[in-house]
Amino acid sequence: MHPFPVRAGSRQDPRAAGGVCGRARSLAEPGGKAGRARAAGGSPADGLPVLRRLRHAPRRAVPGGGAASMIAQRPLGQTGISLSVLGAGTTRFLSADLRDSEGLDRCAALLARAVRYGVNYIDNAFSYAEGHSEEIVARLLRLVPRESVHLAVKSNSGSDPTADDVLRRVESGLRRTGAEYFDFLYLWSVLDAEQLAFLLRPSGPYEGALEAKKRGWVRHLLVSSHAPARDAAQIVDCGAFEGILLSYNLMSRAETGPVIDRAAARGMGVLIMNPLGGGILPQNETLFSGARLPGDASTAEAALRFAASRAGVTCVLAGLAGTRDLDQAIHAFDGWEPDDAERNAREKAASSAASLPGLCTGCGYCRPVCPLGLPIPEWIQSYHQKLLRLPRELYGLTEPEEIERAAVLGRLIQGFSLLPASGESPCIGCGKCASVCTQHLPIPQRIAELYTMIRTAHASEADRRERLSTLLRGHGFRRVAFWPASGTTSFVLREYRRFFGEPDFEPLFFDSSPAAGTLDGQPVYGPADLTRLRPDCVLVASFRFRKVIREAVEPLLRPLGIPLLCLHQDGDAPWVF
Repeated sequence: MHPFPVRAGSRQDPRAAGGVCGRARSLAEPGGKAGRARAAGGSPADGLPVLRRLRHAPRRAVPGGGAASMIAQRPLGQTGISLSVLGAGTTRFLSADLRDSEGLDRCAALLARAVRYGVNYIDNAFSYAEGHSEEIVARLLRLVPRESVHLAVKSNSGSDPTADDVLRRVESGLRRTGAEYFDFLYLWSVLDAEQLAFLLRPSGPYEGALEAKKRGWVRHLLVSSHAPARDAAQIVDCGAFEGILLSYNLMSRAETGPVIDRAAARGMGVLIMNPLGGGILPQNETLFSGARLPGDASTAEAALRFAASRAGVTCVLAGLAGTRDLDQAIHAFDGWEPDDAERNAREKAASSAASLPGLCTGCGYCRPVCPLGLPIPEWIQSYHQKLLRLPRELYGLTEPEEIERAAVLGRLIQGFSLLPASGESPCIGCGKCASVCTQHLPIPQRIAELYTMIRTAHASEADRRERLSTLLRGHGFRRVAFWPASGTTSFVLREYRRFFGEPDFEPLFFDSSPAAGTLDGQPVYGPADLTRLRPDCVLVASFRFRKVIREAVEPLLRPLGIPLLCLHQDGDAPWVF
């Protein structure tokens, strides 16, 4: 879930962006082979060279004992820190393990096992693992020495819009984890150039990050981004950050690859998230098997190695739900480090896998022939999700048709920052795009299907405007309680202001856990405050947890006569993916 708005066409003027980058450079402080690739066996990719066997890297002792490390380490840009090529994510623990202390101990033990195998980076954020990530890290630090791992803290501009908010976030993370310091502070999930300007403004989050570094709470400043390539390039070029965390996998190579190259050329460290495409790649084992090279045990292993093979990449994050995930990731990187021959072979295999029949390659030949200049490649690559085998559960959805719709629209709205103006397709059906398509795709028909999904899921700007107007305008509300206190709520209020200006009601932020602190600089209240504050209504902004919240909150509101409203209706796509 992303805390800042995804807005079609929301691009900062290049002159303004240059000013932002200049400010960042004035504020920023300077940041402080293993062997070749292993390969054996046959290859499903025709015409690829049989690679030489890996010369194993020397084993390293692991602090705290345990298995000797065979995972290579790489320098993270100019930070002076070397990270294991495999990092452990903390977002995919099983929900069953997050319900009690014993389950949290199991999560910590899994991370400790990863550390004993040589993983030395744990990716952490206050909201990960249903809000338990920092507690899991605290338990991990009882099992392994602090110096054996590098830890991160993350701050997003939705919940932490000011310098002081960032400092409170870091201080809270230190208290909850007991870590004494964090190696990295991420300004988290930057989605476009507009948000970059927001971060770098006077007294904004970036100044708070610099102060946290000055106080010794954090050692290096990084950024994570899901921005389109043009905006991601501005984030890289602004000079504010020592490293960047990007989403990169077999499906996004054409878009993100050049951003990685740009960051590496500037001396930034590069970390990779979503190397398995949110689980889509391993769930489509046969479809993407062309990416496999000799020695790859599975498409998932090929995908992990592909992400780590890009020059400039330091660390690839793998989400760990259990020992099977960890064992798979360890097997992929145990004693592995690619040479130039393997890097080239993997890029060739990935290109082959991306050129499967029925899938858009992103060549762009359709773009100049469209008389309306429509974003055809982005539309058709979003439609791709419909052709893939998708997870059985996505954003809390379990019906196949709804999962398919959400996957397609998530790629369109989040992945490409293209929020349709309305549910009516602008395509005139001239067919010029199809006439030049190298894959001979039925482009007009797919565009029509895409817009049917948009209408069904109420996933356009016009739909959002109408929904907010219906729910919140013309009712005489003086106080509106938004539940939960999350980035989605911040986004909803920003959309309201974009459509209608400042609200004529006072927004209040509620959460089942009052320890959430502040949102947009305002206090977050708990259920016990409902009677005292008496809002005129409660609006549930969350998509994934809307039913759970409704079941928990409705009994509290009924005796008070407070109506409960839901932003999302059945059949909708999420407003924030």
